Amino acid sequence: MLALFILYINITLAFSVLYCALELTGFGNITDHYAAPSHQSQPFDLVTRSFYFSSITLLSVGYGDITPFGWARAAAIVEAMIGYILPAALVIKYFQLPQYDAMRASDKKRTHSDNASL
Repeated sequence: MLALFILYINITLAFSVLYCALELTGFGNITDHYAAPSHQSQPFDLVTRSFYFSSITLLSVGYGDITPFGWARAAAIVEAMIGYILPAALVIKYFQLPQYDAMRASDKKRTHSDNASL
């Protein structure tokens, strides 16, 4: 459980840094529709806005209060896809059906007995 939490925090932080870098280089930005432009120009707001947007994009569909533009939109699409696919992949990996485990065990026995007869 701790590993899953750390994985989500790492993904969120990585995309937060990417959003900050895109805004600082001018290739993309994320705009908060409810904040004043003077507030959005502050460096600390850039960090908190990027972290908030990254968290909301990874963990849900988003609220619509912050909108990405430019290359930040492409990064948001990738992050949202990771957010949708990761839970399904984890469920498939860690919660396999008992029938699947029995089938894998019988395949291993068959492969082992086939190799022994050679």
